[in-house]
Amino acid sequence: MLSCKEVSYLASQKLDQNLTRWERVGLFFHLSMCGVCRGYGRDLMAIREKLRAMGATEETLLSTSVTLPEQSRERIKEAMGKALQNTET
Repeated sequence: MLSCKEVSYLASQKLDQNLTRWERVGLFFHLSMCGVCRGYGRDLMAIREKLRAMGATEETLLSTSVTLPEQSRERIKEAMGKALQNTET
Protein backbone atom coordinates (compact mmCIF):
# COMPACT_ATOMS: atom_id res chain seq x y z
CA MET A 1 0.00 0.00 0.00
CA LEU A 2 1.29 3.42 -0.92
CA SER A 3 1.84 6.04 1.75
CA CYS A 4 0.18 9.45 1.61
CA LYS A 5 3.57 10.98 0.78
CA GLU A 6 3.98 8.65 -2.20
CA VAL A 7 0.42 9.34 -3.34
CA SER A 8 0.94 13.11 -3.20
CA TYR A 9 3.98 12.70 -5.45
CA LEU A 10 2.10 10.44 -7.89
CA ALA A 11 -0.91 12.77 -7.97
CA SER A 12 1.40 15.59 -9.02
CA GLN A 13 3.18 13.42 -11.58
CA LYS A 14 -0.16 12.32 -13.02
CA LEU A 15 -0.83 15.91 -14.09
CA ASP A 16 2.29 15.98 -16.29
CA GLN A 17 2.89 12.44 -17.47
CA ASN A 18 1.38 8.97 -17.76
CA LEU A 19 1.82 6.73 -14.73
CA THR A 20 2.72 3.07 -14.97
CA ARG A 21 -0.04 0.53 -14.57
CA TRP A 22 1.10 -0.32 -11.01
CA GLU A 23 1.32 3.34 -10.03
CA ARG A 24 -2.26 3.86 -11.27
CA VAL A 25 -3.48 0.77 -9.39
CA GLY A 26 -1.73 1.84 -6.18
CA LEU A 27 -3.07 5.36 -6.53
CA PHE A 28 -6.61 4.09 -7.14
CA PHE A 29 -6.63 1.83 -4.06
CA HIS A 30 -5.10 4.46 -1.80
CA LEU A 31 -7.54 7.14 -2.97
CA SER A 32 -10.47 4.78 -2.47
CA MET A 33 -9.60 4.67 1.24
CA CYS A 34 -8.01 8.06 1.99
CA GLY A 35 -10.24 11.11 1.90
CA VAL A 36 -7.37 13.46 2.68
CA CYS A 37 -5.47 12.38 -0.43
CA ARG A 38 -8.64 12.53 -2.55
CA GLY A 39 -9.06 16.14 -1.42
CA TYR A 40 -5.43 16.86 -2.19
CA GLY A 41 -5.88 15.48 -5.70
CA ARG A 42 -8.97 17.62 -6.25
CA ASP A 43 -7.08 20.67 -4.98
CA LEU A 44 -4.21 20.00 -7.40
CA MET A 45 -6.64 19.78 -10.31
CA ALA A 46 -8.39 23.00 -9.25
CA ILE A 47 -5.07 24.86 -9.00
CA ARG A 48 -4.03 23.55 -12.40
CA GLU A 49 -7.30 24.67 -14.00
CA LYS A 50 -7.10 28.12 -12.39
CA LEU A 51 -3.54 28.57 -13.64
CA ARG A 52 -4.54 27.46 -17.15
CA ALA A 53 -7.45 29.88 -17.14
CA MET A 54 -5.18 32.66 -15.94
CA GLY A 55 -2.69 31.84 -18.69
CA ALA A 56 -5.44 31.81 -21.30
CA THR A 57 -6.44 35.35 -20.38
CA GLU A 58 -2.77 36.38 -20.27
CA GLU A 59 -3.14 37.86 -16.82
CA THR A 60 0.14 38.55 -15.12
CA LEU A 61 0.70 39.27 -11.48
CA LEU A 62 4.05 40.98 -12.02
CA SER A 63 5.35 43.29 -14.63
CA THR A 64 7.32 41.47 -17.32
CA SER A 65 10.26 43.72 -16.51
CA VAL A 66 10.61 42.16 -13.03
CA THR A 67 13.33 39.50 -12.95
CA LEU A 68 15.21 37.63 -10.26
CA PRO A 69 18.94 38.11 -9.89
CA GLU A 70 20.98 35.12 -11.09
CA GLN A 71 22.16 34.40 -7.53
CA SER A 72 18.53 34.08 -6.37
CA ARG A 73 17.71 31.78 -9.28
CA GLU A 74 20.59 29.49 -8.38
CA ARG A 75 19.54 29.41 -4.71
CA ILE A 76 15.99 28.44 -5.72
CA LYS A 77 17.26 25.72 -8.09
CA GLU A 78 19.44 24.25 -5.32
CA ALA A 79 16.58 24.29 -2.80
CA MET A 80 14.22 22.62 -5.27
CA GLY A 81 16.81 19.99 -6.12
CA LYS A 82 17.33 19.18 -2.45
CA ALA A 83 13.57 19.02 -1.83
CA LEU A 84 13.11 16.64 -4.79
CA GLN A 85 15.92 14.40 -3.54
CA ASN A 86 14.25 14.21 -0.12
CA THR A 87 10.91 13.14 -1.62
CA GLU A 88 12.52 10.37 -3.67
CA THR A 89 14.02 8.63 -0.65
